[in-house]
Amino acid sequence: MMSRHPRNGFTLVEMLVALIIFSIIAAGALGLLRFSVDTEMASREKTGDIAAQRRLIAVWSADMQQAAPRPARDSGGAPEPALLAGENGDLLAITRSGWDNPSGRNRASLQRVIWRMDGNRLVRIGMPFVDGAARPEPGVMAELRASPDLRFRLRGGNWVGTWRPQDPAELPVAVELTLPQSDGTNLRVVTLVGSGPAPEDAR
Repeated sequence: MMSRHPRNGFTLVEMLVALIIFSIIAAGALGLLRFSVDTEMASREKTGDIAAQRRLIAVWSADMQQAAPRPARDSGGAPEPALLAGENGDLLAITRSGWDNPSGRNRASLQRVIWRMDGNRLVRIGMPFVDGAARPEPGVMAELRASPDLRFRLRGGNWVGTWRPQDPAELPVAVELTLPQSDGTNLRVVTLVGSGPAPEDAR
């Protein structure tokens, strides 16, 4: 009588079943990994967008809150009011105080700052002098799907879409900036103007 030898290894059917089970587990693991990577990338992108918005709001608010009622002159010597809006292709030009001077250079503490659109980019130009300075290279602050809108609050509480003061030293009480975002939403920033109206008009 012949004795049977013990079976070693797997049959072909068992191997196929094992491969199918392994493929299912691997596909699930790969999908989970891809989902985790996509989530991480989306989170980083969103975090970067929020950080960029906060930086823009901080710089814009600092410019508005430290506005000074000091008229300026352009590079050609023409006079400009302390706050000039919608002229020369610029969104807004303003004289501000609080200009940091970490290098200790011999210069004024006031600065002329210009905000404008360069294509779809909102840029900020910090002038080296209040009067008669040539424009240096701008710093990119945001990329927008359209040009921003500005409104200005008068002393009586009304909002107007244009700023044309009779007194070149006069400043609005507040400025509203509406920024069209790339996702179709609008970012609205309302900032008090630091110095407020010209001293002779304040009551």
